[in-house]
Amino acid sequence: ANQATGAYAAQICANYQGGNFGDWYLPSKYELNLMYENIGQGNILGNVGGFANSAYWSSTEFDFNYAWLQDFNIGFQYGNLKDFNNYVRAVRAF
Repeated sequence: ANQATGAYAAQICANYQGGNFGDWYLPSKYELNLMYENIGQGNILGNVGGFANSAYWSSTEFDFNYAWLQDFNIGFQYGNLKDFNNYVRAVRAF
């Protein structure tokens, strides 16, 4: 939301209106890791969350130029330049 206009990961999630709800947000690296372990490829049931075998942006910054990603193929988390294209998964509080 602080990036002004454009197609930023956090803004895409904030603008999402799935199910007629407007409280979607970009999850933190901690929340993404929980998703990997519980509904992604890291659980015994398989990929029930329908995640791509790729990296997803988190809302957690690494530094000014980098933010954390969750890799849903192998489970690693790492920093990546913010201007790279990666997947986004919007979530709601429950």
